[in-house]
Amino acid sequence: MSGERQMQRVLVTGGAGFIGSHIVDALVAADADVTVADNLSTGFAENLNAVANRIRLVRFDMVDDDIERLLRAGRFDTIFHAAANAYIPTSIENPEGDLRDNIVATHRLLAAMRKISPQTTLLYVSTAAVYGEGSGVAINEDELTRPVSPYGVSKLAAELYVTLYARLYGLRTNSVRLFSVYGPRLRKQVVWDFMNRLRANPDELVINGDGTEERDLNHVRNVVAAVLLVAGRGDLTGSVYNVAAQDSVSIDRLARMLAEAMGMTPAFSHTGQARLGHARSWKADIGRIEALGYSPQVGYEEGLAETVAWFRR
Repeated sequence: MSGERQMQRVLVTGGAGFIGSHIVDALVAADADVTVADNLSTGFAENLNAVANRIRLVRFDMVDDDIERLLRAGRFDTIFHAAANAYIPTSIENPEGDLRDNIVATHRLLAAMRKISPQTTLLYVSTAAVYGEGSGVAINEDELTRPVSPYGVSKLAAELYVTLYARLYGLRTNSVRLFSVYGPRLRKQVVWDFMNRLRANPDELVINGDGTEERDLNHVRNVVAAVLLVAGRGDLTGSVYNVAAQDSVSIDRLARMLAEAMGMTPAFSHTGQARLGHARSWKADIGRIEALGYSPQVGYEEGLAETVAWFRR
């Protein structure tokens, strides 16, 4: 694409995790020189098996280890910051740990960049959880943020630091707010949960809530394309971009599509109780990132089939 920034020496924090490892795959395919920094507390080195001989994997903690030394050694032109606690239940159980992993780690990275490499591009991986409940109406980036979980609060605070360091100190940053993401290597959240339950009992699937809750689920390949696009074409002034497929689905419909993809015909029932800290309805306005050229290519039929195939392997 014309106007695309080159990404040659790249750091991916949390690069052994679900989204991070897919970002690494795409960067390697584009012949970037990639360093992965991950403490492997929730990531898996096996996620990087296909590219292991083409990257550097550093076991690294973003709170405890020396970020300045890492930046000096790497001389990175681009950083994708995906290291985080990325699970709402964990944040509810341990809000202090969530604050550490999301706010403290991000601020330490920004402070080190300001000192060591202020010309480096930073792409921060944030979340739609910053919006809170949702209203069933498409949410744009200027909507009021009202998170309903410690995870949403910590990601919003970190995101605000990313924006502040661009506007106050001139760092080159952008953030992406990811709506629900699914695909191979995701070992949590609703698609993974449903697949595990169906494997354990193909005859019945119990669904939390009443089944009318909605998610704007996006396949991870669409997400990676969006993340690279914002890093390459975003304005680098601390702006935020929604990333979604703009194809909302009810939890009931998702359960039925997933059962069909697995070749199963279970009976469905509902608990009537939604999970604590989870939004009821998320729909995204993606006009801002569409203006950069984003268009999701992987739909539910293809994406769920690919995810089920990975799960069975």
